[in-house]
Amino acid sequence: MSAGGRRRRRGGRKSSSLAGDPLDLFLDAITNALGVIMFILLMVVLFGRASDSKSDAAAPTKAEVREARDLEDKRQQMQAKLDALPPAGDPELNARWNAANKAFQKLEDELIELLSEAQRREADASAAAVKLAELRKALEKVTAEASTKSESVTPPSGFVRVSRFQQDQRKSVILLLSGGKLLRFRATPETKEISAPASGFAVSNAVSAAEGVSRALDGFQPATYRVELLVWEGSFAQGKMVEQALLDLGFDSNPLPVRAGTSVPSGTGGVQ
Repeated sequence: MSAGGRRRRRGGRKSSSLAGDPLDLFLDAITNALGVIMFILLMVVLFGRASDSKSDAAAPTKAEVREARDLEDKRQQMQAKLDALPPAGDPELNARWNAANKAFQKLEDELIELLSEAQRREADASAAAVKLAELRKALEKVTAEASTKSESVTPPSGFVRVSRFQQDQRKSVILLLSGGKLLRFRATPETKEISAPASGFAVSNAVSAAEGVSRALDGFQPATYRVELLVWEGSFAQGKMVEQALLDLGFDSNPLPVRAGTSVPSGTGGVQ
């Protein structure tokens, strides 16, 4: 092939390649522009959703609002109480606090002492109870022994009298006391026994005993008369009152206990 023919073929190829290049560039530009637009749309969609979700999450509910208000009210109340408290270094508050501590310590010491005293007294009471039980046992034993001895001993048949006025030159006045009744005995030459009186002045206490003795001994003087006091069994308590009344009036008395239901012989010298 000649040189001219080769030139024409080469030239034809170059013209066809030059005609296809602008189309490729256009397609590339369209594709790139479409990709940029799609990317921008995608970013807009994504960022829009993110902002919507953030805005929705940031919006508080009614319950959260009420809770926040309650917390704020509590905070304000606590702040008000805190502001009302005195300062930590208040001298008056410190003095009151120290005084309260001392008083509490004193009361605590007194309580401990009272508890100790209660324990001591409880121990003493227990010891006293044991001692009392022992004394009761001893008393019961002694009582039983005394009862046994008294049952085994024969009671005396009568009382024994020893006169204190054997050498006395004064006249005797005989007072009888039986059944709590006081009577002055008036003897006669025919009288051989002195029996318990059925009547007389009632003696119940020291006052009545003094009155009965004064009536019975009206007109008698201690310098010239002595008293023989016969007291029957059952009136020994009143006899002690009558004896004291005689002593108060200055009379010497010779009390004579008499067994109930018996009589006392009478002689020229009075009671025998």
